[in-house]
Amino acid sequence: MVTSVINAVLDTELLSRGIYFPRSIDLKKPHLAIFGSSGSGKTYASQLFLAKAVLNSAKLVVADFKGDLEFSFLENQEHFYRFERVGLFFDFVSDTLLKNRQSGQDKSRSLIICFIDEMSAYFTMLEKKERDIRIRQLSRILMLGRSFNIHVWISQQRPDAEYFGKSRENIHNILLLGSFSKEVLSMLLSDDKDVVSRRQSRGKGYLISSGETTKEIVVPRYNVAKVQSKILEGMYKSGNSEAVDSE
Repeated sequence: MVTSVINAVLDTELLSRGIYFPRSIDLKKPHLAIFGSSGSGKTYASQLFLAKAVLNSAKLVVADFKGDLEFSFLENQEHFYRFERVGLFFDFVSDTLLKNRQSGQDKSRSLIICFIDEMSAYFTMLEKKERDIRIRQLSRILMLGRSFNIHVWISQQRPDAEYFGKSRENIHNILLLGSFSKEVLSMLLSDDKDVVSRRQSRGKGYLISSGETTKEIVVPRYNVAKVQSKILEGMYKSGNSEAVDSE
């Protein structure tokens, strides 16, 4: 059944009492950022969220700058972008998907999730001129995504404001995993700094959603093969918008 929420993580406190209670993100609130240091379980969580989105009839466009093995199962997909091709990801999302919906060429409003893994690492290696172009594209997508149901999901180590500009306020869902610094605490959890723990193990952390209280969560274990199969099923294919609408 298609709903407007994704239940991908569990409430930590209730789980400690043997109660499996899901915590959700509302797809009516656009965009998701997953932050965490190396080894915090970002990629593991990201793939679960992507598979859950496909269950809600989302189509996926995926970029993986570092080209780690975790996303190698997508290497033959039309809209999977790795290494130096990540720039084409921004071009496709901004200049094709978003532009076509703005112009009315694509009248559908079915959900498209545009996911980029290790975005800040990609921006860091760019020359300033191209980096500025990509940041403008990102800002445009973040600002207009709600209207056209094109959501950006980002996974990276730190919530670096320099790569989001003023558009970071358009990201309504944040998943913070593993241990994090006092600086990150002040950036993302300043109102909760007296009640949260900066020392979390892999797959554990906090879900921060606009207009809601911060929730301590844990990413559950899952069948990796089944999750990756679902992600493959949901990959966007050009010229197939009718299929998106019919789901």
